[in-house]
Amino acid sequence: MGGAHGHAVGVDFGTSTSLVATRAGRRPVEIAPLGRTTRWFPSLAGYRGETLLVGEDADALPSDQVIRSIKRAITDNQETVSLPGPGGLQTVSADDVMIALLAEIGERAARAGEPLTADREFRLGCPAMWDGPQRQRLLDLAAKAGLPVDDSALVDEPIAAGIAWVTHRFLAHGERPEGRLLVFDMGGGTLDIAVLDVVGGAHPEISVLTALGTAYAGDALDHAIARDLLEGLGARGVDLEALRHPELLRALVLRAARDAKVSLSRLPEHRIVLPSRQIGHMPVLTYSREQLEEAFREQMDNAEQLVWAALRAAQLTERGSRSPSELRAMGPAELSGDIDYVLLAGGMSRIPYVERRIGALFPNAQVFDNAGVQPDEAIVAGLADTASYERLNLHRPGFDFVVEWEEGGQVRQEILYAAYTPFYEPWQVLTGQSNLGYERRDRAFPGPQQGIGRLRVRATSGEPLGLKFDGQVMDGLRLNFGHKMIFKLYCDGRILIQHGSGSRIQMRVDRWPVIRGRDHAQLVLRSAEESAPTPPTPWYMEKEWAPPIR
Repeated sequence: MGGAHGHAVGVDFGTSTSLVATRAGRRPVEIAPLGRTTRWFPSLAGYRGETLLVGEDADALPSDQVIRSIKRAITDNQETVSLPGPGGLQTVSADDVMIALLAEIGERAARAGEPLTADREFRLGCPAMWDGPQRQRLLDLAAKAGLPVDDSALVDEPIAAGIAWVTHRFLAHGERPEGRLLVFDMGGGTLDIAVLDVVGGAHPEISVLTALGTAYAGDALDHAIARDLLEGLGARGVDLEALRHPELLRALVLRAARDAKVSLSRLPEHRIVLPSRQIGHMPVLTYSREQLEEAFREQMDNAEQLVWAALRAAQLTERGSRSPSELRAMGPAELSGDIDYVLLAGGMSRIPYVERRIGALFPNAQVFDNAGVQPDEAIVAGLADTASYERLNLHRPGFDFVVEWEEGGQVRQEILYAAYTPFYEPWQVLTGQSNLGYERRDRAFPGPQQGIGRLRVRATSGEPLGLKFDGQVMDGLRLNFGHKMIFKLYCDGRILIQHGSGSRIQMRVDRWPVIRGRDHAQLVLRSAEESAPTPPTPWYMEKEWAPPIR
């Protein structure tokens, strides 16, 4: 499984395009040629009659019949998408479309000589903002498509991009970067930001301080440009509603907006010529880079606010972290001062305006848009890394905390904390709360009102995990039920458990480890009052997910 001499394969199932990459040991990463004329595969689908087409075949359909950005169905928790049909709009299963796309990715990877099989470490990217059910949905779809996934396969996309950068700096330049890295990953469907503590080298140590995102990225800019183009057509005398097929014109304009966005990354102006064969003669428009930046301005203003939110969130994960009121008082200069490096990833990072705006926020940091591959390939390159996941630590648990008790002679379980659930909502940093974290108390605490139970830890696949608390190995922590139950996870790794009697246990984890689905082990905790962590046993340090000794 992975390791410095292993073989890993990564799949970036993107909103607009998808990629597959492999790496063997410390050799350079290889991007598999998935497209017919490109390394990437278009994440497009559509129906011709009853036949579901994907990729380039779907792109050849009339523009208003193409299913684009289907991955957003997971982000938006949608089960179906709509398409024009002979009798009007028809709904199709979003899951069926994604399964077909993922299966085609697997088939094309095999034809390219890189079969997606279980004999290599397999990783699949996902947005940082996704919760546990959204992540599980993608895993289930990938399994139905024949991909060799397990519950440890998913990696947050901005974290993967950061790993690609850390590895590239060492392999290509012999550098051992040490400090704080901010990853700004703007793709088609989401904007994801991660803040990582890194110590580079042959065996890098990476701790995630925060990773968050928003469903507001490249697609939003496409629609903003399309609105400008429709206004331009209206100013030239085109009455959209008087047309025989207004939806077709809207679809063609949206496609032209995407082309303009790409072209204006290189050129100052772009001419828009709509296909007259489909909708009749339309005026030729010219769209400039200045117009694009104006259309993009509000979105980038919001992106900057997400950057500051990520930096405040990173502060919360530190030992002795500042209170929300202190974080609110921190200005941009103080927040940005902790960042040593900035990595721009995702297809939207090709737009010069992005680098100009984000680079200006960090005048004292080194800004990179190169992780050894193109910005839109950074995620898949990181997913295929063979070494940097050995000592990766997260900022929140990737496993469930459950309450277990006996009732009527049967064992019952209820989830107390679901894997990947955010500890707090971003807006809560702006409130007067003093201790942010995830909390269940009183009536919201599952289980009976009296009796004995256990707090247990389990993988997202349902398999139980062990615990080691202050050197004692156990399969769960004893709970004395009552009316005053409290469970709280703090951002800095503290855990509070209050029994029904009012007595408390306070524990700490230095960083949440990545629990490997195929090799479950223990979650190591210690009393919060201890001044130094209990040294891990040699057995513990042999595990791939073992955190670095600090």
